[in-house]
Amino acid sequence: MIRFLGYAAIALVVTACGSTAPPSPLHTGLSAADIVRELPEHGVEAHLGATYQEEGVSGASFQADAIAATGPGGGPADLATGGLVQVFADTAAAAEHSGEAPAHTYQLGNVVLRVYKGLPERDARRYRDALEEVLRQS
Repeated sequence: MIRFLGYAAIALVVTACGSTAPPSPLHTGLSAADIVRELPEHGVEAHLGATYQEEGVSGASFQADAIAATGPGGGPADLATGGLVQVFADTAAAAEHSGEAPAHTYQLGNVVLRVYKGLPERDARRYRDALEEVLRQS
């Protein structure tokens, strides 16, 4: 009986120590413009450009001098000078729209980030990492 209780105690300890709660899915109530305004605080250049609000989605473009220097140039809402942040009502809606533009595209929860395709992947990932930090803090 004591041996059985010992095994049960070991199983309980192993189960308790080995199990961790899965990370909560990222979801934000911030608008796209709010996210763009916070990106520079997380180490990437982003100047708020055009914003829009449609049913179920908030969008904001951003410009960055470093991106504009590598691209062909363009207007304030042109991906060739920066990128676009879109916040959708939920993760499923974001997933439906994550492949629309020829850009480095990252979906984190209900947010889709697009960065000019001419920017090297490692630099585009810096924007993705900054976005993840913003979302984790919101």
